[in-house]
Amino acid sequence: MRMKFIITAALAFSLLLLSACTNQDTEKTKQEAAKATEQIKEGSKVAAVELKKDAKQAAVQGKAIAEGVKQGLATPDKPVNVNSASKIQLQTLPGIDEDTAVRIIKGRPYHTTDEVGTKGAVSPDQFNAIKDKIAVR
Repeated sequence: MRMKFIITAALAFSLLLLSACTNQDTEKTKQEAAKATEQIKEGSKVAAVELKKDAKQAAVQGKAIAEGVKQGLATPDKPVNVNSASKIQLQTLPGIDEDTAVRIIKGRPYHTTDEVGTKGAVSPDQFNAIKDKIAVR
């Protein structure tokens, strides 16, 4: 729709230039300029309506994105499987640094979550902080 407006405006401008270069009378030039201006004015009204509609659609989509983000943040975190998680994934657990993540990986496989603590991969305090956030599968 915007392209149609631009083409119409360019055509109107071209008509103005052509009419100015010929030997026609000033009244005819004035009428052609008025007609071209009227076409531009109508085209801009249509473009404004289209822009308004696009802006409303963008606002609706923006609201949907915000609601999706809110819903995603409210979803509880899935437990980290200590038997398959990467070092980086293990480090997302509270109190687990790179060295501790390596110890957890070296202690695999785990048959129960309690084994993460009993095998000495983490301290008792670390285990208490992660016990509800880990799983074994």
